[in-house]
Amino acid sequence: MRAGGPGVLICGYYGFGNLGDEAVLAGMVQALRARLGAVPLFVLSADPAATSAAHGVEALPRGDLPALLRAMRRCRLFLSGGGSLLQDATSARSALYYLGLLRMAQALGLRTMVYAAGLGPLRRPAVRALARRVLERTDAVTVRDADSAALVGALGVRRPPVLTADPAFLLHPAEVPADVASVAGPGALGVAVRPWGSNSFVGPLGEALADFCRRRGARAVVLPFHHRLDLAVSQSVVEACGGTLVTRQFQPPQALALIARLRVVVGLRLHALMFAASAGVPPVGLAYDPKVAALYSDLAVEGSLPLDADAGTVSAAIDRAWEGAEALRPALLAAAARLRARAEVAAEAAARLYATA
Repeated sequence: MRAGGPGVLICGYYGFGNLGDEAVLAGMVQALRARLGAVPLFVLSADPAATSAAHGVEALPRGDLPALLRAMRRCRLFLSGGGSLLQDATSARSALYYLGLLRMAQALGLRTMVYAAGLGPLRRPAVRALARRVLERTDAVTVRDADSAALVGALGVRRPPVLTADPAFLLHPAEVPADVASVAGPGALGVAVRPWGSNSFVGPLGEALADFCRRRGARAVVLPFHHRLDLAVSQSVVEACGGTLVTRQFQPPQALALIARLRVVVGLRLHALMFAASAGVPPVGLAYDPKVAALYSDLAVEGSLPLDADAGTVSAAIDRAWEGAEALRPALLAAAARLRARAEVAAEAAARLYATA
């Protein structure tokens, strides 16, 4: 993409092949384009060529400091997000990286914004202190759920955050390849898992899926959202339940369209559950992370299950979703519409910051 004028630099977990994060970026780009037109959009990426091709942006290597500094000098606004960037669940590295980039942008005189982020957990006192200092200097902090907003307040940040929603809710479905579309349909149950801990959830989940499919004459369609990470655990679930593994890699609009063809979606992947809700398909979530429970709070539907739920509990939850699919559809579509409107709030805030920089 070539355009004149100062640009916008977007920082997130992009270019790693994670369909959920790519959905976040696609929603951001779509919303920013609608408001900023041909303003250059720069994106930090682990795979700049793929990111440029998929999103029509100018991508640069996320670890290339000279390239990053050059891009910052060509921009007037720095966006951190969306997604769960500011967290230290596994190590402090992620939070320090993203906070460091925010602070660098501030030091270079850019307007800065946290864009529709999911924050937390932040358990380390030093990381919490740094987050408070950096967020205090940030021009706008927008968060995708109430739990993240509460964490910003708990950190002691004086300016209250703005509640928005995940940009993935802004996406529109695209056509699904015919060979893949044939495995979905009203008799199909979608499954999207990810590795977590010892993967002890696989046994009960596989047992529940096998029991449900046997009783209902349904078929399980397992969709890896991050091929590099999810393929092995997805194969384990397929072996446990006798389902179909979809190995084709999609762009987010295609995945959204495929999920819309299913009757129920079960799993851990947050954006698979979001896509289901957007399409009016009941999501049965296993809450490996607080962000899954936060989604259900926003949807105002039956809560997610704990990750260690036994097979009987999971099977019963799938039964309720399957039986109530048609009745749940209007409520899910209405909730998705509310979240879509909320997702526009972050884009409006970004456009205002750009215009006043």
